[in-house]
Amino acid sequence: MSTPEEILKNDTILHIFESGLDSFAQGDFVAAQQMWKKVLELDPDNELAIDYIRSIEEEVPFEDKKVIAKGLLDEAIRLIGKNQLDSAYELLQMILQDNPDEEKAQKFLDTTKGLLLKDYLSELGDTGAVVQLKKNMEEIMRINLTKESAYIISLIDGNSSIDELHMLSSIDRFLFMRNLTLLLRNGIIRLNNSRRQE
Repeated sequence: MSTPEEILKNDTILHIFESGLDSFAQGDFVAAQQMWKKVLELDPDNELAIDYIRSIEEEVPFEDKKVIAKGLLDEAIRLIGKNQLDSAYELLQMILQDNPDEEKAQKFLDTTKGLLLKDYLSELGDTGAVVQLKKNMEEIMRINLTKESAYIISLIDGNSSIDELHMLSSIDRFLFMRNLTLLLRNGIIRLNNSRRQE
């Protein structure tokens, strides 16, 4: 995961990001959101920009939230079009957190989740593969994990397959595969594709 310093090391991104901070400080939340959207265009996984867009959701008056939600939805649709599905998923989740009845956002979220699930299953490969920890518990304790990821880790015995862990977890299939894929990407787990020996 990138540090704030790594996220902002590009001078262009830093300049745009700081322009967003200036607008935010002056109470121009829409302009701030537009600046941070530009940051996401240059760096789609920029966690600081996503966090600051999220902070706008907490600060702005109700009337402005509608404008911002529309801007976020437009950005999410653009990201889906560019196949940047993880970033689109995060934005759609933000919209629905404050606007749970936003039908258009929900439809796009459902579509995005379907596409992401295919990607996750493709990345994981054989769901009969055995899941093993790659890092020790001391290293894992220093990592900021989602509650789902932490729970999945607690179930890993080094002898259970992806399918078996999913059944044990009772976590929604999408969330399970998403968190397992993120654990794999971050080098926390490994998959043993030669199935366990009976």
